[in-house]
Amino acid sequence: MEKRAFAMILCIVICISLVPVTALAISPRDTSFEETLAGDLKSLGLFKGVSDTDFDLNRAPSRLEAIIMLIRVLGVEQEALNGSFTHPFTDVPQWADKYVGYAYETGLTRGMSDTLFGTGNADAGTYLTFVLRALGYSDTGGLDFTWNNPYDLARNIGILPDCVNLTDFLRADVATISYAALPATLKGSNGTLAQKLISAQVFTLADYETNYDASTIASHMNTLTEMTAEEIYAKCSPAVFYVEVYDSKGYLINSGSGFFIDSNGTGVTNFHVINRAYQIKITRSDTGEVYDVLGVYDYDEDEDWAIIKVDGTGFPFLKPASESTVVGGAMVYAIGSPLGLQNTISQGLISNPKRADENGLTYIQTSAAISPGSSGGALINRYGEVVGITSATYAYGQNLNLALPISYISGYQNIELVSLSALFDKPQAELQRQAYEALSNWIVKNANEEVYGFPGYYECFGPAEYELVYDEDLDYIMLVVFYVTGKYLQISYIELTSSEQEYYSDFKIYDITVSEEEQSVFYGIGNIYAPSLNQDSSVTFSTYTGDSEILEECESIAKSMYLSSLEYLDFIFATYIPGYSIRDFGFEFN
Repeated sequence: MEKRAFAMILCIVICISLVPVTALAISPRDTSFEETLAGDLKSLGLFKGVSDTDFDLNRAPSRLEAIIMLIRVLGVEQEALNGSFTHPFTDVPQWADKYVGYAYETGLTRGMSDTLFGTGNADAGTYLTFVLRALGYSDTGGLDFTWNNPYDLARNIGILPDCVNLTDFLRADVATISYAALPATLKGSNGTLAQKLISAQVFTLADYETNYDASTIASHMNTLTEMTAEEIYAKCSPAVFYVEVYDSKGYLINSGSGFFIDSNGTGVTNFHVINRAYQIKITRSDTGEVYDVLGVYDYDEDEDWAIIKVDGTGFPFLKPASESTVVGGAMVYAIGSPLGLQNTISQGLISNPKRADENGLTYIQTSAAISPGSSGGALINRYGEVVGITSATYAYGQNLNLALPISYISGYQNIELVSLSALFDKPQAELQRQAYEALSNWIVKNANEEVYGFPGYYECFGPAEYELVYDEDLDYIMLVVFYVTGKYLQISYIELTSSEQEYYSDFKIYDITVSEEEQSVFYGIGNIYAPSLNQDSSVTFSTYTGDSEILEECESIAKSMYLSSLEYLDFIFATYIPGYSIRDFGFEFN
């Protein structure tokens, strides 16, 4: 068969195995700025600490604390305490009954269920929902916002400053949101929350003008310290970890990267990195220590992110960046492990801050180098903060790489941990079909040639050339291998029967170069059931034409080329279609 010229096309390659990151350290967050805000709110009678001198801002707020803080910010604490409000919840302590009763009857909260208010921590989404309801906005039926996405509306009306940490939400962030809410306009009114509180005599206009400065938050966000590449590497790389993913038989099926977003083992990676994992181990880049992943808190397969729980505490963790730093031309860095080379740093520019794909997802396009085998890491701004999760690269281009904006994980849940087996354990027949469909879809999407009217993908490696073709009419995949000797192997992968759900390979091998002419010296056709092939098995022809004296040699050549083709196919899965391997077709070889 004549060699085909390589037609270059744009192919987005999923990257598996990078370890970028951006980070804070294990030490508590610096809340000195939020202490100032809390002090101003206290002067207005809107905020209290655990004592007269301690606001305890470096701790996550409970749901009870969050609703009480909101009631104080609204200036209705005395109304709540003096009223006879009730609620249906059985998990509220007696001292908090009136607060929760007021919040329930005025529509500020509905609880976690009909009978439970919820005693866990409040995340950013919870508190923003409380505040938006207090400002007159409704999430009922998605009227103004939805319960799982209060962020867009909150940003639009100015109560969610970029300095709020949405992933590691603390009492400090409650103070910032509460401070930002005072000049917010009430829905359906020209009046602000502050004006409402002044009218209600919660504080006076003079007190407000003395203790509130609308420019405080904006001024603070302009004080970020720019860092050198050396400083970013030293500060950020310890928070990065390397991910290894194993199937139920103990085979390594994937690798990638992730980064911690709190000290208690909550980590972020791409969903495609952990897809179909039976076991996951992570390796810290700074110490080399290996930890097990206990499960998955939250994920979105379409957006391609996952929040995992690593077994351990005291980890260095990462700080998400403000969206305001994601602008075209800004310097960014990727720290990771491309092709398993851990702790590699590269730098580049944000080429396009909002590059949309065909599915409507928006990526950060960057020139910072990202190689195949680099997913789940972080793209870092010049302040040492994470702006994105490194996710993909354009194969046939230079410096064309994509990162999922870190804002996609805003509002993730970390209450219920789902085990890997519960999430990914599927029957073998289902995995086989999924792998087959993933491969056929990939060929169609990335075809760079047409073979007999069908989409084909051509690639050259050393002395061998490979061609994957998907016959859309008969629903089978053909893999053709060319060797410089002139021999080539043609293999088809077909589902045997719908009931048996096994895949087999129908193979043909030819020799097309002899002396000065091209002619067939031998021709063989046979089939191999996937479970029957390994390194020690033989390959035989059910039909063979040619010199019988070279039959054994032909069978040896067929086996060698066949195993080479399987290795190439496994390379395609590992590099471009993560989460699958030839073992999903039943092949086992070392």
